[in-house]
Amino acid sequence: MSRRFLQLTKHLNKFHIGGANKLATHTSSLSSPKYHQNTSINSIPIVRYEEIKQLPKYPNKLLIDVREPQELQESGKIPTAINIPLDQVITALADNVDAKVFRAKYGRDFPAKDMEVIFHCRSGKRSQAAAEIAQKLGYTNVKNYVGSWLEWADKEGLPK
Repeated sequence: MSRRFLQLTKHLNKFHIGGANKLATHTSSLSSPKYHQNTSINSIPIVRYEEIKQLPKYPNKLLIDVREPQELQESGKIPTAINIPLDQVITALADNVDAKVFRAKYGRDFPAKDMEVIFHCRSGKRSQAAAEIAQKLGYTNVKNYVGSWLEWADKEGLPK
């Protein structure tokens, strides 16, 4: 295994990823209103609902939902989002991923390191962890939709 992969695995373990919820326990109340006034958390820029609503107009931006597939089936998904569960982010965005395989699996091109990649989940915690992982993988334009599914569903009148 490469040194970089081992470092990232150690980084993942720091977040206590595993089990049913796979929540990043290092963050607290990311979806609370006080964070909506901030522009970043741990150097990861925050994206707001209005920007997510406009994503269909910007196909050069990638929205990644890091919830488990069952969660999407139960609640729904944000249009344009692809689903890469949190525990798969490190392998799905790794340097050795075949771009054709990525496109076949997710229906989108493999993101360039400088592409705007926005992560979301249910409440903003797992997406923060995913954004930090992507940053460690060398992605330079990662963001977190802190409001995530709960805010989207609320503003769109959908079940949470």
